[in-house]
Parts: sequence; structure tokens; C-alpha cells
Amino acid sequence: MLIKLSNLDAAAERARLAVLSRGDSLLTAKTSVAIIDVMRSDRRYSDAYDLFHYYAAKSNSDLITNLCSSPVIIALCDEGKLDEALELYKHFFFLRNRPCYRAQLALAQGLVNAGRIDEAIDKFYCVNRSVYGIFIRGFLDLGNLERANQNFQELKLSDDSDAVVQVSSMFMEHWFKQEMDEKAMECYLSAKEEFSEIYATAANALLKMLLSYGKKTEAWLLFGQILEESKYPGLEKCWNPRKFDSESCNIMVNECFKLGKISEAVEIFHKAVGTISYPQLCYRNLIARFCEQDLLSKAERCFAEMCSKKFLLPNVPTYRMMKDAFRVSDAIKTVNQTLDASLTLYC
Repeated sequence: MLIKLSNLDAAAERARLAVLSRGDSLLTAKTSVAIIDVMRSDRRYSDAYDLFHYYAAKSNSDLITNLCSSPVIIALCDEGKLDEALELYKHFFFLRNRPCYRAQLALAQGLVNAGRIDEAIDKFYCVNRSVYGIFIRGFLDLGNLERANQNFQELKLSDDSDAVVQVSSMFMEHWFKQEMDEKAMECYLSAKEEFSEIYATAANALLKMLLSYGKKTEAWLLFGQILEESKYPGLEKCWNPRKFDSESCNIMVNECFKLGKISEAVEIFHKAVGTISYPQLCYRNLIARFCEQDLLSKAERCFAEMCSKKFLLPNVPTYRMMKDAFRVSDAIKTVNQTLDASLTLYC
């Protein structure tokens, strides 16, 4: 619960005490991993490392340290400390406690970013299908279309339509950057024709790419298609979570806000929020957009609606965002009132 609320300091303190107990090691390990991972996401790297070293020194179980190594490796990669991350990976690898595939993908991405793509392929070629995207983007950035296409054809043999469509969006980006929009849209249309069903993760990648490069009409058409195909026949209020998720909603809500179409954004939000997994992510996003636009009464209503739902708790950053927005608003009101009083006095 403390992690969901993003109250990481309290969660970390509880985890420190749990490590010293003789309770369920696996449960403690999973909780510790979650805390370190959220700290990493919040870029609290030194806190994450301190907690990991505390576990290594105090834990009665190697399981906790082993599992916590993965988010620490990812954190080191985030900070560009690639050699340190590789050393930590090797340490646990030789202990036959290989870190999770997310850590391996982070290392592969770090090596590609550092210009060590052949080393990345040598070490992490068979980790997960997602690694193909890392290698292909790396080759595209180097202008090596031959190697990129070679990896793409290998990926197609896996029959993983989601991964293939996501990589298609990378080829789209490559051609958009070259100002070759026609080739980019050929990649897009080819992906749509090849796969009759496109799931949320891949569809979101396509939506982002279309919106980023000014293909608004195509993005809205795709979004409409996603909405239609995600409905279960005869159950209009139930949507397939594999085809439409909170990110799909947030992408288009944010696009509406950019265009100043607030009512359309709210309409999309209400269509989606009752039918998808993790609706709290949609609430938090909409509250953030309202606060950015200084639409505080709307933010307050959305916040109250979220609080009224079962199992939908605003996290600490959302509370802070609301508090800061209202503090700024009150400060502006005070300044305006002072100015009005001064003008009245001198007029």
C-alpha cells in the first residue's frame, strides 16, 4: 500500500525492519525489489543503492540480495554507469543467480547506446524478443539498414505480432527523421495490413509515432479503430484490456489538451476509465493536465471522484500536485488582491 501511494521513505523503513525478521523471505524480497524499482523510477538512485547495500549487509537470506540486484543494475544503466552494472551482473551470473530479463535488456540498451552493439548482441542475443527492438534501433541509428532488416526478418519468424509492429514503428521513425514520410507511412500501412489484430502496446507505439510526426488524421483513425475493436460483441461497456489500456487513453487525452480540446479529452477519459485495468493512471494523468491548465475546479472534482472509488487511491505525488497547484493559485489571488487594494488606495 505504501508503495502504491509512493510513500517510499515509509515503505523503505518497513522493509529495513522486515529484513531483520524471520518472516517470509520471498515476500520480503519482492517488496524490497518493488521499493528499489520505484526509487529508480523516481531517480532516487543513491537511496536505491543505500537500501541495496543495507540488504546485502543485514539480510539473513541471499534471496533478497539476489532479486534486488536487477533494479540496481537497471539504475546503474540509467545513470550511465555501464561497467559497474556489467560487473554486478557478472557477479550474480557466476553465482547462478542471473538477474531478470529487464536488467539484461537494460544492459543491452546501455551497450548499444555506448556504441558497443556487437558486444550487446554477443551477450544478450537470446534474452527476450524485446531485445530485437534494441538491436534494430541501434542499427537504424547507425544507418545500417541491412543489419536492421536482417534482425527484423528474424523477429518476424517468431510470430510475435506485438513485437513486430513495435519494431515497425521504429522503421517509421527512421524514415520520418530522413523526411521520407512516404516510406514511413508504407511501413505503417504494411504493419496494419499484415496483422489484423494489433494489441495495446504496439498500437500505442504507432499512435505516438503518428502524433509525433504530424499525422494527426491517421492517429485519430487508428484510435477509433482501436476503440471499436476492443469492445466485446454484445458487451459495449467491457473492453479487451489487451487491445486498449490506460496508456492508450492517456496518449489521446494529452493530445486533446495540446489542441485545447478539453471536453473531448474528458469524453475519452470517461469512455475508458470504467473499463480498463489500472484506471488510477488515467485519473492521475487527467488531474495533472487540469493542474497544468489551471483548471483547478475540474482537477478537484476529478480528484474527489477518484477518492470515491474503491481501491483507487491517489498516490503521494498526486496529493503534492494538487497541493502545489492550489498553493500557487492562492498566492496569485493574494497578489491580485494586494494590487487591487493598492490601485484603489492611489486612485
